[in-house]
Amino acid sequence: MTEGRTNSGIHYEAAGSGEALVCISGLGGLASFWRPVAALLADRYQVICFDHPGVGRSVSDADQRIPAIAQAALDVLDAESVIHAHFIGHSTGSLVVQTLALDHPGRCGKLVLSGGWVKPDRRFRDLFDLRRRMLEKLGTRAYSAFSRLGGYDAQWYEKNVASSPLQFDGDDEFDKQTVINRIEMLLGYDRADELAVIDKETLVMGARDDFIVPFHHSEDLAQRIRNATLVEAQGGHFFPQVDPQAFALRIGTFLDR
Repeated sequence: MTEGRTNSGIHYEAAGSGEALVCISGLGGLASFWRPVAALLADRYQVICFDHPGVGRSVSDADQRIPAIAQAALDVLDAESVIHAHFIGHSTGSLVVQTLALDHPGRCGKLVLSGGWVKPDRRFRDLFDLRRRMLEKLGTRAYSAFSRLGGYDAQWYEKNVASSPLQFDGDDEFDKQTVINRIEMLLGYDRADELAVIDKETLVMGARDDFIVPFHHSEDLAQRIRNATLVEAQGGHFFPQVDPQAFALRIGTFLDR
């Protein structure tokens, strides 16, 4: 794996060689989310992951907008001298990939929309309003604990996370206001009426046991994109991390066909 930084201050990681495959993470916005998957795909693709603007090791003073994250993805491609790439977007990243397909179709090959949605419904708004209120009132540790409890399936959580009692004192290493701004970014995004113009071959993946973004959102997304195929996964909202081998296998099969 090599690391780089764009002129706009975006930190990224690249591994492997072949066709470029850009992986865009969710609300946490970290390149590290993809490392288990990237390791499995790097023998066939140049896998590129990046920290979103304002997150991790990327520039800290950043406006939290979906188009700004899409531009960061393009900046990373430019830094690697790549014109055309396949894109995987998980959760928030799925909105970024939708934006790239709508506004920059010439840079896009095949698309993977993982654990994504078209627009917030009432339950989505209520859940993310609750997450924002927990962050504001209870702090970053409680917010992170709730995210893990809701994001992983119960068996994986028991085996990999629940090794010690929850800790609520102190702070996790992220900026509270940035996360609040990113939640507002999600709640304000809606390009549902434009999705029918996307003509890229698209794989939509959703988990039946996803508490955060229930499977019906993936069904809705697949119905709105004409060249979309819908597949089911298991493992809660973070299913790419719960079973990276199954996820990478589906990605490889889709890209190869």
